[in-house]
Amino acid sequence: MTLFKKQQDALSYLETIHLDASVEQAMVERAISQLKKKTYERKVIVALAVGFRKLALEQQISKAGLAVYVKLQKPSIGDDVGLTVGLWF
Repeated sequence: MTLFKKQQDALSYLETIHLDASVEQAMVERAISQLKKKTYERKVIVALAVGFRKLALEQQISKAGLAVYVKLQKPSIGDDVGLTVGLWF
């Protein structure tokens, strides 16, 4: 699920996001803060996606927020396969 190569890439991407909905922007700012504190990137991105998913299920997500959510959910075949290869053997 991680679409970023390095933690800095995720941080750079999130810093460019400005959402009009205060709830959504607060979630992004929380993720930025966690990344700056060197929290594990995958954990931060998953938590952010869960927050956006909750808003989407409640139909309280903006179009811009939905676009961010979709980008966060975009699969990364290399990473996803790499994480599951241990289960094959």
